[in-house]
Amino acid sequence: LKSNPLKAIELVGDPIQPACAGLAIGAASEIPVILAGGTQMAAVTSIISALDESVFKNIAIGTTRWLIEDQSSDLQGLVKEITEIPILAIDLNFNVFKEPGLRAYEKGVVKEGVGAGGISISAILKSGGKITLDDLYGGILKIYKNFEKKIR
Repeated sequence: LKSNPLKAIELVGDPIQPACAGLAIGAASEIPVILAGGTQMAAVTSIISALDESVFKNIAIGTTRWLIEDQSSDLQGLVKEITEIPILAIDLNFNVFKEPGLRAYEKGVVKEGVGAGGISISAILKSGGKITLDDLYGGILKIYKNFEKKIR
C-alpha cells in the first residue's frame, strides 16, 4: 500500500484526504497553500508526498496551539517522517471569553476540527497584519452569540 496511496485511502482512509491533496497539489503549483487542520493534514501531506513532492516548496500546515500542545497527538513528528514543511500554529486563547462554551477549549473539553488555526493564520497573513487576534476574537464571539440565540 505504501507505493499506492490511493488504494490505501480507498481501504482505510477518509475521502476528504485525496480531495484535499489534489486541491493542494493543483494550487501549490502556482501559489502558497496552507493546509488547515491538525493530524489529518499529516495524512494529506503523505498523499502529496507520494504524488508530487515538488509542490512542498509552496505548502505549510496551519493549526492551533491546542493541537501542538495536545499530548495525544504528534503532528510535528508525523510530518517530519514525511517531509520538511513549515507547521504554523496560532496562539488562540479562549480564556479571554466569559462564555463557558468557548472557555471549554482551554480545558481540552472541546476540540475543534474545522481548520480554525489555518483560517486564522491565513486571515492575518492575507491582511498584512491588519486583522489581529482581537479582531478574530470579536468575530468568534459574534458567531457564538448568534449560534447561542438559534439553539435557545
